[in-house]
Amino acid sequence: MFSLKLIRWCFLLSAIVAIITLSHPHLSSADRSKSSPAIVSSFDRLNHLDFSAAQGRVGVGVMDLNTGKSWFYNGERRLPMQSVYKLPVGIVVLKQVDAGKLSLDRPVTVSRQDFAPLWSPIRQEITGDSKQYTVRELLERAVGVSDNTAVDVLIRLVGGPERVTATLRQMNIRGIRVDRLERQLQPDCVGLTNFRPELADEQKYAAAVERIPVAVKRAALDRYLSDPRDTATPKETIDLLAKLQSRQLLSENSTALLLKIMTDSPTGQQRLKAGLPQGWSIAHKTGTGPEVLGVGTATNDVGIITSHGKQVAIAVFVAGSKAPIAKREQIIAQVATTVVQAMQTPK
Repeated sequence: MFSLKLIRWCFLLSAIVAIITLSHPHLSSADRSKSSPAIVSSFDRLNHLDFSAAQGRVGVGVMDLNTGKSWFYNGERRLPMQSVYKLPVGIVVLKQVDAGKLSLDRPVTVSRQDFAPLWSPIRQEITGDSKQYTVRELLERAVGVSDNTAVDVLIRLVGGPERVTATLRQMNIRGIRVDRLERQLQPDCVGLTNFRPELADEQKYAAAVERIPVAVKRAALDRYLSDPRDTATPKETIDLLAKLQSRQLLSENSTALLLKIMTDSPTGQQRLKAGLPQGWSIAHKTGTGPEVLGVGTATNDVGIITSHGKQVAIAVFVAGSKAPIAKREQIIAQVATTVVQAMQTPK
């Protein structure tokens, strides 16, 4: 009798639990997304990616911005940002705009003395001694098309690299460092000393680099790859992207402007963009360092991918790689492809 009553009570209790669970589906699984109950972002499949083909150091960070789920590979490792650092610089510029210290319409004179080496379309735009740009135009060129001269001018405008990093600390972004102008950083990668504005000319710069002894280049490469300056960790980069997207860093208007610039950016066609199917968009910033003695100093892409309410922050850094750049970019694209597959997998 006692056993029969116990069985009946257990059956009744089970029925009550089932009814409660059906009435409150968020109680049935801690992993279920309220916005899309049939889809759960599980990044376990990222564990199967083989990063050894990069023949270098790889760091990856991924976060589902709807659920907070994340996945990291060498998440705490410092890796060189190269032009990825133009994103935090852009954030600091807009922080000053929000504070009323700068205006997007403020004119800024850029002269030949400001020229930085390597990628800088502004050098071709200035046919005389100087030209005026607004802060907005410099921001679009620095973050959108990755112009080295534009970002150097902006860094000086906000108070220098130290002020950029200090502002990031005030915003509780602690794992990202901006320490040098491009006109300092790029020559340091190859061991070029005494950079002068006239060396910003592509042919003159290439000739100057060609004259550097191999031993000097190798020593410069080793120093650069172990230098904590101008580096970030995947975890802190994901944190920055998450805080940017959630409007924790900037005003609504400044956030919208920066994300639009990042979305309109034409760079990195074979990186994260190449891994996205139709229907997905990306707001991102790439970074590419010089090839030194057959070693790619840095090949990076970080950004936020979006589709039908789903948003994922992704950061991929490849440093000191002996693999061809096509292989490095393929690895970056594969991360994006795998993340999208995870987001689309029914659970």
